[in-house]
Amino acid sequence: MMPVGHHAPQQAALFAGLLAGVEGLAGEQALQQCLALCAAAPALKHEPVRSLHHFSCTGGTLISKCIAALPNVQLLSEVDPWSEQLLPDAVRFSPTDMVTLLRQSTRGASPELIVELFRGQVHVLQRDAVRRGLRLVLRDHAHSHFCHGKVVAERPNLRQLLPTDLPLLSLVTVRHPLDSFASLSSNRWLHFEPRTLDQYCRRYLLFLDSYAGVPVLRYEDFVAAPQPTMQRLCRMLDLSYDARFVDHFGAFRVSGDSGRSGQTIAARPSHAAAVALEPEARRSEAFVALIDRLGYGTAAGTTHRPLP
Repeated sequence: MMPVGHHAPQQAALFAGLLAGVEGLAGEQALQQCLALCAAAPALKHEPVRSLHHFSCTGGTLISKCIAALPNVQLLSEVDPWSEQLLPDAVRFSPTDMVTLLRQSTRGASPELIVELFRGQVHVLQRDAVRRGLRLVLRDHAHSHFCHGKVVAERPNLRQLLPTDLPLLSLVTVRHPLDSFASLSSNRWLHFEPRTLDQYCRRYLLFLDSYAGVPVLRYEDFVAAPQPTMQRLCRMLDLSYDARFVDHFGAFRVSGDSGRSGQTIAARPSHAAAVALEPEARRSEAFVALIDRLGYGTAAGTTHRPLP
């Protein structure tokens, strides 16, 4: 098929001519598909893909479900084409997962081929979203990259793996590291060594470095004032705001939905284990640097309790 763009009307006419000899409903359907592609081409150049990035146990699932409850949002949860966290030891049945099939194929797959396949899939998803009037949002699985393995892999992040020819809007969401680390530990998701708060904070800082320049939104601010914070988020990601998201978010189910339950957005008491971590936190330079960078000091007016 010829590329479509500002010559869409001429190309539509050409497609109509090519299909003139095709009789019946099939020919009409094919023509309508071609016309739809022509109409969608200009919008595809301007409609951005959105990406969300956060660590596990930082409230990202709640925020993602609230975004999914906004008008016309198409959310994909926990995306990372290079993730090795769940690679099986043996070949497994995976008929719908092309990346896994490639990795398990008789010749394997290079990282470059996986990225090429992933970018092609994102193009298909974005084209479909534009045609249907949807807003494509990809929720990262940053845990695979930054919190899995002995070292943080030196590889592109999800934002860098997305197609470079599509507009992109991104947002990083964060939570106080004492609470997120305590929750991560209680869930037995410490997939790195050593399993310490200091090591966690070092990896958190690497994550923030990787997404330098991307706007940051704090989980504590969101649960303290959901509607005004969501309005700010919508401006960041160019999404349509609807105050009814607070009533509908609980209807959505996404992968990674293992933490908060219930239908109410509200602050939770600090995890008991977080309090026990405070002596270790005071000894960690990485922790001090992290809370300073994220604005969790008392001078920043945070709603989170200050560190003694």
